[in-house]
Amino acid sequence: PALPPGTAKQQYEYAFSLLRQREFAEAERALTAYIDIHPADPLTGNAYYWLAETFYVRGDFRQSAGYFAKGYTNFPKGNKAPDSLLKLGMTLVNLDEIDKACFTFKELTERFPDASSSIKQRATSESQRAGCN
Repeated sequence: PALPPGTAKQQYEYAFSLLRQREFAEAERALTAYIDIHPADPLTGNAYYWLAETFYVRGDFRQSAGYFAKGYTNFPKGNKAPDSLLKLGMTLVNLDEIDKACFTFKELTERFPDASSSIKQRATSESQRAGCN
């Protein structure tokens, strides 16, 4: 099984521990199982983000973009929502979808004016790097 028995939090922590160990394929399986088993759990928004990261670090930007978008769409007020938009924009740049990336960076700054300064600074620099207006 992709996840050990336990509470939703314990299962999330197990999946996240695989990511920290850089076991990306195993983390992908565990996070996918977590999302399937706990679709409405508050940690599921984080699980989508980290699942997208497993693809991002392996250079599968198409899959990564899909999961960053799903995480944001399904958990627009979740604590990983600003991070998901930032990484979605960065992923879209990697896919050479610059217009969509620029729209995503703009949405991040408009929807999350109170995002952390590091998120806002990174969004600004990534937006400039992409040539957004």
